[in-house]
Amino acid sequence: MISLVLLALVGGAGCEHTKAGATPGRVVSGSVDPTVQAEGLTAAIIWEVSSGSSDYAYKFGEGTVTQGRFSITLPGDPPVEAINSYGIGIAVVVVLAPGVTLPDGKLALNILETDIVAISARNSVIWRAKTLDLPESGPPPDWWPLQFPTGLACGACTPAPDGGSFDGFAPTSCDQLQITVLDTANVCNWT
Repeated sequence: MISLVLLALVGGAGCEHTKAGATPGRVVSGSVDPTVQAEGLTAAIIWEVSSGSSDYAYKFGEGTVTQGRFSITLPGDPPVEAINSYGIGIAVVVVLAPGVTLPDGKLALNILETDIVAISARNSVIWRAKTLDLPESGPPPDWWPLQFPTGLACGACTPAPDGGSFDGFAPTSCDQLQITVLDTANVCNWT
């Protein structure tokens, strides 16, 4: 199931990707559920790309878990391949199983099923391009990405509106994300 959630993921083409968010050196951090026993493990940011004919996940960003908290300093702006074609990037933070390393880049489908022990199920890292590639009719006025500034931010899951099928996100602090055990995670259904 988690691979479907993480792999509700395509990006790049048509996206005007800018450097307006001052992402380099931006820290994403938060708490890790103590039952994860994640001390010394690797935390990683997995971008979910779902705007094309084949969804995928893209790893960009890595840090450590120490004293019940994770911290990831992004090395720069997310690559265009990590961003959905309309200009919004959505990522979860995961804790990798002991001994697991993942290179930055597009991930194989089977990696996500076996190598993750915890996830930021109700929080995400959000990237918004300066210019969004939207249909001429534009998005609905309550489209949740419009709440986010250009560049990097973080979001807390919000329930689907009445009659809606998908959850959304509201801006939250990037130093208060919460990681929970993967097996029992109630992952935000944004796509």
